[in-house]
Amino acid sequence: RLLDVKQFVNHPRMSAMLSSQDRDMLNYMTDLQVEELTEPSGYRRIMLFFRKNPYFQNEVVFKEYLIDVTRYKASYVAPIQWHRDFEKEVYSRRHNDSSLNFFNWFSDRSCVESSRIAQIIVEDLWLHPLRYYPREK
Repeated sequence: RLLDVKQFVNHPRMSAMLSSQDRDMLNYMTDLQVEELTEPSGYRRIMLFFRKNPYFQNEVVFKEYLIDVTRYKASYVAPIQWHRDFEKEVYSRRHNDSSLNFFNWFSDRSCVESSRIAQIIVEDLWLHPLRYYPREK
């Protein structure tokens, strides 16, 4: 099951949160996986796989969430190794943009309402990727 930028862009709630830079960054994504962790239970790991890109060095970035009846709570974010050329922009965006967008969710554990993006990925994009894949006419 391969997910890429097309499903993110075609998802009505997710696409509303994507900036043009988010879309460009996601163009380098090769796959997305959601893993249910057995220890501790109730946790999910959202993993995004990327090919070589101008933004960061990681091939895989992931976030872990504790999911209970009422919410998703970020418990761990794998550190992102940003390329030097992009580090200043990362710092600037983190400190000047508190809105919910994919970049902030991706790079910050305490992103406002980050649970909304995690929930869309875990409960919709991961389970039903073909709903958001563009159809050929």
